[in-house]
Amino acid sequence: MNKKYLMVIAKYPDWRQEFFEKYMSPRNKEYSKLHDFEYLEYTDNLEWWRGNPTWLKFKIVDDLIEENFLKDGDIITHIDADMCIAKLDEPLVTKKSFSYSIDSGNTHCMGFYSLKINTWSRELIKLILDEERFNNLKDLKSTHDYFGHYNSFWEEFREQASWYSLAGIKRHSQKSFFKLPNNGWHSEVDEWTKYSIEELNKHVEILPTSWNVTEMKGESSCNFLINKTFYNNVRIRHFAGAQPWRSEWFDTNNATFHLKHLNPLRYLNPFPLNFINPRRRKLIKKKIKKLAHIS
Repeated sequence: MNKKYLMVIAKYPDWRQEFFEKYMSPRNKEYSKLHDFEYLEYTDNLEWWRGNPTWLKFKIVDDLIEENFLKDGDIITHIDADMCIAKLDEPLVTKKSFSYSIDSGNTHCMGFYSLKINTWSRELIKLILDEERFNNLKDLKSTHDYFGHYNSFWEEFREQASWYSLAGIKRHSQKSFFKLPNNGWHSEVDEWTKYSIEELNKHVEILPTSWNVTEMKGESSCNFLINKTFYNNVRIRHFAGAQPWRSEWFDTNNATFHLKHLNPLRYLNPFPLNFINPRRRKLIKKKIKKLAHIS
């Protein structure tokens, strides 16, 4: 009988680990029990791969396949440790071989993905991790269309950059990928592009932004709020980057939650402060209030 797994990797050196253990972990377990997932939580004895933890979200799956823990027909769904499952009613399982969402910041985001184990997905994992591809592309520099800086996309986004390369996706678009031909697949093709449009359409399912909401009005800087989703439709709230992690998303049935998100004054928050951890942000706000009172 085929099995379903929900996997998360969490090993932070600061306040985020405590937040994860208090909020994310119980919610993930609740969700797994509700939808018959076996829950795989990795928090101990973790060694970064290629010097960064984000590669592990595919490396661990590759190891589980090699160990025959994952078998053909099984489904494994990964979510980042900085994600809150806001809606519990639908299971995160792919209808094809591979599913993910284009997030509100307009990236083909690997923070959440779902994989059905079969011949195609086994090869996908190998290609994402392939050492030859990595060595040939890790130092390749390109210009970011918005920021204008010239650096390595692979160094910045690692496993996500690997998927971009395989599917021929341009590094950044100020126009929604949903509005580009083929959702942005083959928007930048080179000799390293592996998959044809036909193969991508056959094996890959792109879910709506509600499954991976990164940028959110009143809660993040919104430099890239390109794919907007109404707060009440959010399925996964992804606290990507340095924005604060908000416990209110774990109780979306609370009236206070709705009042906060319907209050237009919340959009006047000093967004730059959102890139500071919550404890330090409170201290800065206190100092600002004190200075304002003195003046």
